[in-house]
Amino acid sequence: MSGGLLTRPTARWQLRDPDARSKGIANFPPVVATVLASRGITRRDQADAFYKPHLLPDHDPMLLPGMAEAIARTRQAIAERETIALFGDFDVDGVTSIAVLNNGLRPLGATMIRYIPDRFREGYGLNLNAVRELRSQGASLLVTADCGISSVEEVALANQLGLDVIILDHHTVPEIMPAAFAAVNPKRLDSPYPFTELAAVGVAYRFLQMLHESYGRTLPDDDVLDLVALGTVVDVAPLADENRRIVTDGLLRMRHQLRPGLFALAKVAQTAPEQFNAETLGFAIGPRMNAAGRLEHAYLALDLMLAEDHATARPLAEKLDELNRKRQQQTTAAMLLAEELVAGDDVPLIMIGHADIHAGIVGLVAARLAEKYHRPSIVYERQAETSRASARSIPVFDITRAIRKERALLVKHGGHRAAAGFTVRTENVERLRENLINTAGDMLQGDLLRPVIEIDAEARLGDLNGLEVKGLMRFEPCGHGNRKPVLMSRNVRVARSKKVGADQDHVQLTVKDGALTWPAIAFRQGSKELPEEIDIVYSLTRDWGSEQLKLELLDFAPSAQRRPVEGER
Repeated sequence: MSGGLLTRPTARWQLRDPDARSKGIANFPPVVATVLASRGITRRDQADAFYKPHLLPDHDPMLLPGMAEAIARTRQAIAERETIALFGDFDVDGVTSIAVLNNGLRPLGATMIRYIPDRFREGYGLNLNAVRELRSQGASLLVTADCGISSVEEVALANQLGLDVIILDHHTVPEIMPAAFAAVNPKRLDSPYPFTELAAVGVAYRFLQMLHESYGRTLPDDDVLDLVALGTVVDVAPLADENRRIVTDGLLRMRHQLRPGLFALAKVAQTAPEQFNAETLGFAIGPRMNAAGRLEHAYLALDLMLAEDHATARPLAEKLDELNRKRQQQTTAAMLLAEELVAGDDVPLIMIGHADIHAGIVGLVAARLAEKYHRPSIVYERQAETSRASARSIPVFDITRAIRKERALLVKHGGHRAAAGFTVRTENVERLRENLINTAGDMLQGDLLRPVIEIDAEARLGDLNGLEVKGLMRFEPCGHGNRKPVLMSRNVRVARSKKVGADQDHVQLTVKDGALTWPAIAFRQGSKELPEEIDIVYSLTRDWGSEQLKLELLDFAPSAQRRPVEGER
């Protein structure tokens, strides 16, 4: 696909459910009722379960294949005083998984060693040298968290060395699974468990609950639930079903009392504990924790989450804050380079690399490219022999499936539908790029290469009274799988505006509808035309670090243009 330069495509506006207005719950504020109906909530009992996640029924973790075997083998290891190796990925989901397993196994008397691979020396996931090292340290049971489901060769070596393996993972399950003692993954095709979207830390949490229950005990949630919520949000697991309950309960605990590590991070992020929400975890806490594995080693983040006092936690948090600032600087520089490499023909999949794009930030650059150009995007650090890549995708394209088709060209790979990583011999990069572009070209054409903003309800901005606003804010915790309510209002006047940000790419506005005035922010839209009257697509949000409400403009267009809304009647 070619025929023009790659540019940011114009978003399509689309009603999530064109009939939502007629299906709303009676006597609810009209805008709130329409938004609920657009999400499939049309009865009061459904609304009660949504607003009060503790009312949701518990799923039985014993339905997860491998759970019974994992519990039995862990009990044996504890009883016989075996050394259990906890092996986790270097992102927040992996780090919190290891912290949760550590805190959950310790009261049962387990003997443990913790291992997180070095991103630069070892790469993602279980590796042969780590298996040998852990066996040499005396481990006879290896528990992997947030990795392992694709590690066929590594698990085979572990078995050969006399090391049993329990896998606690949530990534896409390959056609051939490793020969582990137990593989607990809600995405297994033979799993009757009704919810497939647990983060790895959620799988670890369910495992520990059942393990404690097998001893006639109850897992102390105060030791783990905040960490489970943190890993779930930062790993962008859908905030629906039991994830919504986990995150809601975890945030309540955080607002009541933060563990020393989170308290120290809140301090450096200048965020008050009582203001913690899913956005705080995703944009203030998560990036600082991930900076450890991106630039140095994830043990920094793990040690912080396990810190038992503020004196220990404070310097670790300050170090992570320093690394995060360095990461931001490197990402900005890498994006400038990436934009130069992207310039050229319009293609359905972006794949670029350079020796100056640090392996620790390739995922961040890929995510920004995917967001800007609405294309599956792959970024790699190019090295002489092998190149390490990270991929981010768009909703209609399964990036892991596309990459798996090319496994003959790859050294290693893994991931899920929206995000993946792989290592490829540099001599195969161009062939791989051509094959992936061809795969994307077969699937992505026309409007599929334009982003879709799903709108829950059309409403006059002036209709947002106190009851409506209160009802809309109760959709928290919001994130992937439970986006903030998205509204569309036409004929809104721009009272004031100014460009803000280091590169002047954001717009700060004051908008009016009649006598009603709202502050607003439009991120990464500084280059767009801003006439006096606009149609806006937006969500309600709180000003960072305060309780003030404002509009976050997801998109806007001149009212005179009357941008069509698909499904509008």
